[in-house]
Amino acid sequence: MLALIVLAPVACSGDDTAAANGDSHHEHGNSVEVAEGVPVPTIAIEVTEDPVEGWNLRTVTTDFRIVPENVSTAHVDGEGHMHLYIDGEKVTRLYGEWHHIGPLAPGEHEVRVELSANDHSAMAVDGEVIDATAVIVAGEMGGQAMGHDGPAAREAQRPHPSVTAELVDDPAGGWSLHAVPSNFRLSPENASGDHVDGEGHMHLYINGEKVARVYETWSQMPPLPAGTHDITVTLQTNDHAPLTRGGVAIAAFITLEVSADEATLPAGSGDDGGHAMAGSPTRYDADVADASQTVAVEIVGGEPVSGVQRVEVGLGSVVALMVTSDTAEEVHVHGYDILRAVSADHPAHFAFTAEIPGVFEVEFEGSGQLLVQLEIS
Repeated sequence: MLALIVLAPVACSGDDTAAANGDSHHEHGNSVEVAEGVPVPTIAIEVTEDPVEGWNLRTVTTDFRIVPENVSTAHVDGEGHMHLYIDGEKVTRLYGEWHHIGPLAPGEHEVRVELSANDHSAMAVDGEVIDATAVIVAGEMGGQAMGHDGPAAREAQRPHPSVTAELVDDPAGGWSLHAVPSNFRLSPENASGDHVDGEGHMHLYINGEKVARVYETWSQMPPLPAGTHDITVTLQTNDHAPLTRGGVAIAAFITLEVSADEATLPAGSGDDGGHAMAGSPTRYDADVADASQTVAVEIVGGEPVSGVQRVEVGLGSVVALMVTSDTAEEVHVHGYDILRAVSADHPAHFAFTAEIPGVFEVEFEGSGQLLVQLEIS
């Protein structure tokens, strides 16, 4: 287990020019100065390798109020949100203390979290941005552990939990997801740990594909192409089992219509345009036509007809999976966190770039049935 904690000390300093002009803040390019007389915020981050997959990021601030409902509005001293950068590239906004980062390629990676005003300007003192940085080292498994990531399902105990979700329009473009569970405690500090009744986290699915773990009640949605999209938020136990009631998953469902205009962020919106979610399958998705290798798996009666095979895949190559099944399920590629629906009428045919070396299990998300192992080297 690797945990890195970095504090970002900031000297308290007023801006005499701004004070003389009666301004509440003073901008430095894409930054905004902490106003004179206002407590200077601080930030510290801790990045811990998740026992199952990826990394858990905890961000602690002082003298700073996180207000996701005011995102992309006018600057207000002492409030805002945060921006997450990995290896210098912005991957998402942070609207709370905890965030899950997906698997990373082997090697060193810089994780940086920056305090941001409501209008997306970086918070600064004397022109120095208030941020915290940690360097993590991903091994050959890229921050993922082998094996199934949880029981197939777990029946909820009384009082029965529930979850509601809504999408809130972002004035700068896109949406914020507001998902609130009841009779259920979000416990990101226990993610991938032992099951405890009444606590866990959430999973976000878009069109049947899992795109993120959700540790907070507010999170930023990834960009979406024009069209109709099914958004699903499910309750998960600490050990990643989906919570059910009467055998039915406890979830909230939203249907989102995205217009051509909404599919593209407006220029000059005040944000820097970085919206890809760390750990999202889009990091590895590829065109099936570009695949140099196809792995075909036929499933009958819930099991692979030819048994569980181990297939060698070249590192950096594009590999396609063709899964046919006589029953409806979800195909999960571990480590790459890719999920695809499959049924008797609709095979799962998709491709991804094999950027992370190691042995990765492909299995049914519901039953936990192992389908094939991919040895990427």
